Amino acid sequence: MSQKEKFVIIDGNAILHRAYHALPPFTTKEGVQVNAVYGFASMLLKILDTIKPKYLAVSFDVAKKTFRDELYKEYKATRVKGDQELYDQIPLVHKVVEAFDIPIYKKAGFEADDVIGTIAKELSKDWDGEVIIASGDKDLLQLVNKNIYVYLLRKGITDVEMFGEKEVKEKFGFEPKMMVDFKSLKGDPSDNIPGVKGIGDKGANELINKVGNLEEIYKQVNSLEGKGISKRTVKLLREDKEMAFLSKKLATIVTDVEGLNFKIKDAETKTIDVEKIVKLFNDFGFNSLVKRAFDMFGGEENKSFKTEEKNEKREITKVATEDVEKIVSKLKKEKEFFCKEILADEDILENKLIGFVCGTNKEIYFFDFRSFEDTQKKMFFSLFSNNNLLLGHNLKQLVKVLLINKISIKNNFFDLMIASYLTNSSTRAHDLKSIIARELGKEIQENVQTSLFGDGTEMVPEGVEYFFKLYTDYYDSLKEQKNDDLFHKIEMPLIKVLAKIEVNGLFVDKEKLKKLAKEIDLKLEKATKKIHKLAGQDFNIASSVQLRDILFKDLGLSTFGIKKGKTGYSTASSELEKLKDAHEIIPLIEEFRELSKLKNTYVDALPKIINKKTGRIHTDFNQAVTTTGRLSSSNPNLQNIPTRSKIGREIRTAFTSAKGYELISADYSQIELRIVASLAKDKKMLEIFREGKDIHTATAAAINEISESEVTKAMRNGAKEVNFGILYGMGSYGLASRTGISNEQAKEFIEKYFEEFEGVKKYIDETLILAKKNGYVETFFGRRRYIPELSASNFQVRNSGERMAVNMPIQGTAADMLKIAMVEIDKRLEKQFSDGDVKMVLQVHDELIFEVKNDLVDKVINVVSEVMQNVQHFDHNIKMLAPLEIHTCHSKNWGELK
Repeated sequence: MSQKEKFVIIDGNAILHRAYHALPPFTTKEGVQVNAVYGFASMLLKILDTIKPKYLAVSFDVAKKTFRDELYKEYKATRVKGDQELYDQIPLVHKVVEAFDIPIYKKAGFEADDVIGTIAKELSKDWDGEVIIASGDKDLLQLVNKNIYVYLLRKGITDVEMFGEKEVKEKFGFEPKMMVDFKSLKGDPSDNIPGVKGIGDKGANELINKVGNLEEIYKQVNSLEGKGISKRTVKLLREDKEMAFLSKKLATIVTDVEGLNFKIKDAETKTIDVEKIVKLFNDFGFNSLVKRAFDMFGGEENKSFKTEEKNEKREITKVATEDVEKIVSKLKKEKEFFCKEILADEDILENKLIGFVCGTNKEIYFFDFRSFEDTQKKMFFSLFSNNNLLLGHNLKQLVKVLLINKISIKNNFFDLMIASYLTNSSTRAHDLKSIIARELGKEIQENVQTSLFGDGTEMVPEGVEYFFKLYTDYYDSLKEQKNDDLFHKIEMPLIKVLAKIEVNGLFVDKEKLKKLAKEIDLKLEKATKKIHKLAGQDFNIASSVQLRDILFKDLGLSTFGIKKGKTGYSTASSELEKLKDAHEIIPLIEEFRELSKLKNTYVDALPKIINKKTGRIHTDFNQAVTTTGRLSSSNPNLQNIPTRSKIGREIRTAFTSAKGYELISADYSQIELRIVASLAKDKKMLEIFREGKDIHTATAAAINEISESEVTKAMRNGAKEVNFGILYGMGSYGLASRTGISNEQAKEFIEKYFEEFEGVKKYIDETLILAKKNGYVETFFGRRRYIPELSASNFQVRNSGERMAVNMPIQGTAADMLKIAMVEIDKRLEKQFSDGDVKMVLQVHDELIFEVKNDLVDKVINVVSEVMQNVQHFDHNIKMLAPLEIHTCHSKNWGELK
């Protein structure tokens, strides 16, 4: 683009809709959902910061029928009505636009596209500048010419691309003005524009490139076959001529809307009222946008849109071998420094080090290990013997590198990824690119992120500048949200513990898995034969389409209550569960699916990911994923191996201890129920735990008004389902489906349960009241989860929010307690046992697994049990009223740990 003056027209509805669907729902302190407002405001700031327009306007749709609805009654008829939570944010977006003193243009009977088209074309004729349309709608590409561009959102609200004539031609293969003909031929399901039935993208493209626009195509329709157009396409064109031309009318953006009263001078960018904008952003709770607004408009020289960016160029210094000691000594004296490993291989265990990028906010250094002798390497590693603050993003990776190189780490940590996770728990986007886009409104290219935290160094300076800005912001945010204790005392010390677990890994018996694979193949073969026999024909059981036809057409099973999608009735497990008693084929299909999944996910896959160097499997623990604070496991997910099925248990037996070692399991028994009893201060439940009774048997006895000795297995199972079900807000329907009793019986059971445990009912009710008032719930330790679903107009969404609100404080508190125990156990083991004698090798929800030398098993069990039993002594936030119970056992393999 040139240096000409720029006029930006924002397609308000398109940006608003994109933001609403791209960003997770979040609310103001008053519970008003504002995710779409945030996305719109963020995009507006991005436009002002990067394009720096001299003129700026916004166009919105008018909530009335347009001329297109008169032309074609089915226009946009297939669109699902938008969420009320989206519509409620439209007036709030108007407030943002008004705060920036930007004119809004709209016209009854027309869409925003038509208003934009009219303004753009008018400017294109009489004005020497460039018009830029900001939108997420490709329809506007038809307006592109030498002076009109479209700033198009491709994905989310940060991935944008500028389209001029050249870019449209490269992307679609024809000129912008042909976009409307393209749509006339292929149609547009999103707007319910019919097009020519049977012609898709490929056919439309061929017609345009070989013939021309729609009028020319129909002019030559009788001679199209001579131009290489198929008979089928010609036939389709003849049959749907009327619809083709109607589609063109519907798809064409009007460029002569009257009565807009548009004057270019009205759109000239004004001096910013920073206080007004900051107040509005503060009211919405947009802390990061407040910072951006101050950065852009806060200073005397920064009070207009036309501000030029600073161009400070940071340099990176490659440290010469003779300067290593001097630079390391300098960094040791700093209060904080950042560091990131640079590797030649994605597999950290290969230890193929290129070097490290370290530095401060002012200076950046590259320590190139390829040119270092052992003396320089040792000197560099002494950097981690200090207790100054080590900054990073995903520091666990750096810690793993240091552990592999036998480096003792004494630094305190500040991990940006975890800070982002704690302060933005409603999103899972905590990679550096997403954080920078969300918090600073800046965009870094993929190669910048890769080089900053990958295998190069040339683009590091730009990333480092953002990095330190984020550190300062997050440091303050953690304090403001009272998450600093949780961050510094639990999450940061845990990084080293998780790094150790990942480096330690677990031995896997390949031969055991091979044997198991053969057994599963035989079972699958047997199940397949039975299914085919019952179906009366052979078919692909893994094909949902073929299975659907077999079940609902050939076997004639009832579709009552079965979900139906675009392609037909669902065959998902949750739907087949409804048919479990309808036909004997259903349990066999479920068995086939479970066997296939276990074989593909674990039995066949695990041998391929055994590390050649260690002979072990090294899973990754994700510290910044779940909304409750629980750790998750991936590559592979070892937490999800099922324990209820025989095959699942056999898979676990393939995970073994090394020769001369045993595996130890230490598990918190019913910790979540004990937390419920403590949070609810329920006298009855606390009494059961304090007397050491079985909670499920005691519950069944109390509800059925019988003695504990009279409780049957079925009664205990029902009580167990309710006890754990209350943690997830399970209702009578859920209990009925899980236990096989009627809905009425389930309802009565739950009513009796809450009569017996009044404190639990009161706790749930009070939690929901408080959650709706505050917009969030929290654990003992202040870990928060914001739940905008609580204010949703949709009943199902609101119910889901209520279940989250009840469950999160319980599950989150259990997760935090186990993390505290892990950190303390690691300290004790490091202090009391020699290196290699004891290893923490796995965490599965409420259970820890260790690999221990045979002669140390009893000692380690005592240490681990003592710490877990007395975990509340290590943090004053733990207020457990129910006693904790630890179950321990040991064996040569994981499957036998019971």
